[in-house]
Amino acid sequence: MFGYVTIYRKGLADDALDRYQAYYCGLCQALGRRYGRTGQLALSYDMAFVSILLTALYDTPTAFQDGRCVPHPLKKRPRADNPFLDYAADMTAALAYYNLLDDWQDDHRRSSLAQAQRLEGYLPALRERWPRQMDKMAAMLDRLNTLEGSGSHDLDALCNTFGALLGEVFACRDDLWVPALRGMGQGLGAFIYLMDAYDDLDKDAKKGRFNALRQLADELPPAAYEQRCHELLTLQMGRCAQQFEMLPILKDTPEGKLLYNTIYSGVWSKYALVRKHREARRHD
Repeated sequence: MFGYVTIYRKGLADDALDRYQAYYCGLCQALGRRYGRTGQLALSYDMAFVSILLTALYDTPTAFQDGRCVPHPLKKRPRADNPFLDYAADMTAALAYYNLLDDWQDDHRRSSLAQAQRLEGYLPALRERWPRQMDKMAAMLDRLNTLEGSGSHDLDALCNTFGALLGEVFACRDDLWVPALRGMGQGLGAFIYLMDAYDDLDKDAKKGRFNALRQLADELPPAAYEQRCHELLTLQMGRCAQQFEMLPILKDTPEGKLLYNTIYSGVWSKYALVRKHREARRHD
C-alpha cells in the first residue's frame, strides 16, 4: 500500500536530491541494524518522508556520511542518521509485519508468512517503546479488515480508518504538535489508501479482491470516474497540506525544500504516472 509519497525529482537540484537520498539510505541502514534484511525489504518512500518531516520540525541534529552497501557496492551514497530515522524504522517494521500477514491471508504467500514470522519477535519491544502507536495501528487495521470484509464502500469510513493509523505514526511525541501532525497523517493516510485502490482497481477485479473504489467505478462512466477520483485525492491532500502549513518548517531549509516538493509536487507526479499506466492498460 505504501510507495506513493515520493519527491518530484525534476523539481530538485542535485544537492537536494543528495539530501533526500541520504534520508532514504539512512532509513535503509536503520532498518538493517534493527531488523535485518527482512526490515530492509520493507523500505518505503513514505516512511522516509516521515523521518524528514520529524527531523525538520524538531530541528534534530543529524549526522551525514557516505558509504557503500550490498545493493550499491561501487559508488558511495550519502546516509543520514538520527533518532527519527530509528523511529521511522520501527514504524516501518510494525507496518510491514501487518502487511505481510495480510498478504498471507489474502493470497497464502508462504514467503510473506515467513517474513512476518521473522518480524514477529520484535513486536513486544515495539509495543514497549511505542504503546500508543502500536495499539492504534492494531485497532485501526482490525477495523479496516472488518469494513473490507463486509464489502463496505463507505469511502469516508475506509479512508479515515487508515488515515487515523498513519496520523498516530506521524504524532511521534506527546507535545503541542500532536494535533497538526495527527491531522497531516490522517489526510496523507487517506490519500495513500485511495491511491492504492485507484492503482489496483483492475488487478483486484481480476483476483476477486475487495477494492474501495469498485462501486464508484461501476456506477460512473470512465471520464466521470477519473474526475471523481481526482477530486477525492485532492481533498485528502488538501487536508494534509492544511495541517502541514501549521508547522514551523521553513521552505528554504534543505529538509523544508524536500517536504514542500513532496507535498505539492511529488505525490501528484506519482498520481500522474499511475493514471498514465492505468490508461495504457485500458487501451491494450
